[in-house]
Amino acid sequence: MTTDAPMFVPPSDLDPVERAMGYPYAIPACSYVFDKAGWRPAEIDGALTAGRRPVLACGSNRAPDQLARKYFDFDAVTIPVQRGWLREFDVVYAAHITGYGSVSACPMPAPGVRVEVAVTWLSDDLMARMHETEGRGYSYDYAVLSGLDLALEGGGALNEVYAYIHRGGALNAGGRLVGLAEIAARGRPWPSWPQPRAIAEVHRRLGHTGTVEDFIRENAADRALCLAREAGLQQDAHAFAYDGSRVIG
Repeated sequence: MTTDAPMFVPPSDLDPVERAMGYPYAIPACSYVFDKAGWRPAEIDGALTAGRRPVLACGSNRAPDQLARKYFDFDAVTIPVQRGWLREFDVVYAAHITGYGSVSACPMPAPGVRVEVAVTWLSDDLMARMHETEGRGYSYDYAVLSGLDLALEGGGALNEVYAYIHRGGALNAGGRLVGLAEIAARGRPWPSWPQPRAIAEVHRRLGHTGTVEDFIRENAADRALCLAREAGLQQDAHAFAYDGSRVIG
């Protein structure tokens, strides 16, 4: 499902090809707190999370560089980012080309899989910007996922989180899902691709006759063209189906 709704694309000093190929960017191997000064390892406790919503981050929203782009114009921002391990789910490629040319990630139910994720603890003002950057209501549905087994670094667990679910489903690669090679998972029954391969496979599937670099630059420069190409990927995409999901909007 695609629309012509605007896509929030924050400024970046990266070349479009570099930015697209680098997704989901460098992810700290620990829980941390992000602020305007950067990030620092931290033990996430109730004092940091009070009054905030736990939002599942399975792709680039785990990365300090991406959070810096999304909140570039906030005078002050503090985001606890808590590492975790989610059972019976995987992080796979969505049938979605982002406004900067990468193939994004999405959560997908996956029996027997345990995948590394993060929880971003967001206040209401931070939530509003995250909705904007995630295309709430046209690219992604904002939902509550319940009945989860999500173990958190530092102890504790969550059985319910907020999440963004891609409306167009997950990328279909010869009948299979495809995991992100950059995201650690155990028991993954399908292949894992790094981002450069995912872009190259989408480029090939859509029959683009130029280079992969040309393909990325065109997608980043022309949103209407990007959406038309994305629609082709969504024709046979894997739908998200989870009984514990409730869409908020």
